[in-house]
Amino acid sequence: MTENFKSFSDVPVTRRQIENCSFSNWYPFFKDYTPKAEIIKPIPEKFVQYLEQDGISLPTEQHTSSFYTGPIEKNEENEYSDWEEDEEDLNVQDEDSSDEEDKESQTPKLDPVIDFPEFHNRLKSVLEKFGAVTPKLNWSAPQDATWILPNNSMKCTEVNELYLILNASNYIMHDLQYAFDDCSDSNDTKEKPTYELILRKWFDINPALEFRVFVKENQVVGVSQRDLNYYDYLKPLGDTFKDLIDEFVEDTVIPKFPDDSFVLDIYIPRPFDKIFLIDINPFAKKTDPLMFSWNELMTKEKNEEDDYELRLVLKNNTGRFACKEHSENQVPDDVVQASLDPNSIRELAEKWKELLAMQDKEETSH
Repeated sequence: MTENFKSFSDVPVTRRQIENCSFSNWYPFFKDYTPKAEIIKPIPEKFVQYLEQDGISLPTEQHTSSFYTGPIEKNEENEYSDWEEDEEDLNVQDEDSSDEEDKESQTPKLDPVIDFPEFHNRLKSVLEKFGAVTPKLNWSAPQDATWILPNNSMKCTEVNELYLILNASNYIMHDLQYAFDDCSDSNDTKEKPTYELILRKWFDINPALEFRVFVKENQVVGVSQRDLNYYDYLKPLGDTFKDLIDEFVEDTVIPKFPDDSFVLDIYIPRPFDKIFLIDINPFAKKTDPLMFSWNELMTKEKNEEDDYELRLVLKNNTGRFACKEHSENQVPDDVVQASLDPNSIRELAEKWKELLAMQDKEETSH
């Protein structure tokens, strides 16, 4: 039972393989199968610094109204409506003086309008052309940061939404700082990659019809449903999906993609006669195996007669709803709102101090 076992450390990947999965390196070969996209490469170094800086700083454009840069007003709909007016005046003088000292000691935040205006205008131009876009860097999309937008998706219709979701994403930060960490030859060079921003034209996707295809040594070794919820109509379509996947991988991807092991993210919309290529990922531990394990995928031996498994969720799983996907990256809504307005940050800090004081008082009284 254990003679074919391979530990997780035996999923080798090289820097070249990671670079081959960078969007601009594969997109030209599969443009006919991929949603429309505009690649901005290279992106300004100031924009990289902007994404890496602490906090979120939105553009200070005059004559441009935006939901995200307007003041947050107290009303019955937001978290600040039940705060008493006199609470705002607590220690105001002390807070103001300390705020001034903090501002002087802090490094000024980068402002898109000032620090990279041409790039900022380019983003606005692409948004005007496409209407709505979904962003990503070389390898990753900010799927973990959809909580910060009102639509709870990666759909961006104005430039401030692009800045918000990119700034809030750990996946984006991974691309910037840790893209080659797991490479067997990561120590051979310290050269940074050329970063790129991809703005893909938004179109609605049925998550039930997204799949992840694992290809090892030019052979499909497994396919997993991406959205891990139960859809009763998927199982009868299994053979149709596999026929489409086999043809697409063998006739379209393998002849053009330089590596023999890779992971595809695909979309098969109705009437199930065409595949859209959403992304190409490295065949590596950093890529989520979803309904498989990497041990399963690595121990799958190459055999032309051995069919692979298309894994689907075959029954409802109430446990899936106990924890929302990417919830480990989310924060309370009042923190998000406060981050957009300096005055609200102060109010939130004051409220927090009061709650801590009340808690201490209750603990000492017992």
